[in-house]
Amino acid sequence: MSGRLLAKAALLLAAVTGFTTVAEDQGRNDNPAAVRATANTDATEPRRVVPRKLRVLFITARGCDKCERELKRLRQPGGEFESMKARGWKIGETPDNHIQIVDRADVPELAELLEARELPSVVCVEDGEVLRYFKHGCTTPLDAWTFGWLIKGQNERPKAAVPEEIQVATTGHYQLRGNHWSVEGDFNPTSATLVTHLRGPNHGSQLAADWKIEEWSVEELRSLHDDLHEREGGGSFTQSPAAQTGVGQFGAGRKF
Repeated sequence: MSGRLLAKAALLLAAVTGFTTVAEDQGRNDNPAAVRATANTDATEPRRVVPRKLRVLFITARGCDKCERELKRLRQPGGEFESMKARGWKIGETPDNHIQIVDRADVPELAELLEARELPSVVCVEDGEVLRYFKHGCTTPLDAWTFGWLIKGQNERPKAAVPEEIQVATTGHYQLRGNHWSVEGDFNPTSATLVTHLRGPNHGSQLAADWKIEEWSVEELRSLHDDLHEREGGGSFTQSPAAQTGVGQFGAGRKF
């Protein structure tokens, strides 16, 4: 019994040792030439390209300076292509890209369409049919939003803010105006500053007795102040040396 057990133990030990040796061999490079051959086989195996049915063609031509300039602009660091790739766009020369950069000679099926168009020509195709194209010379720039419209057919460009008419508070006591004078050098005076200045020695005597300027808006007070200065100065800023040099109480240098 003892001899049989020893024989079985020896066989088991040999099996375990052999398995361990094979496992170690799997992680070693004992045959560099074979490894290189395998690597070369993988590297030279052609990648299978599946054309994207819907894609944008950026069509150029050899010797086209404008094509080179436009591609250089799009490819520059921090440019449109870089930001688009960061958002998942595939851009390259093979038909599996969202944007395929291709020479005019390689798309003979579009020869008729390209005949009367300047290059580069940017068109969206689906299964060989042209869906949309970018027209040079329009006010729309060729950027990420335009490429998005070409491939989606949806204009997702953010709309520009509609300028609103500037509105200022008024109580209807005095006609508003612009091109304001400063108040003691302050071009953005508060209501309290304006009231104090208008009630002061420079303008107090010029105010109508029934004017309750404390109730007026800032723009009304500034408009009154402007008119008082220009009425006092005769409406001209070149009649006196003080006005010419921009100094003094009614100097032109105090105009904003």
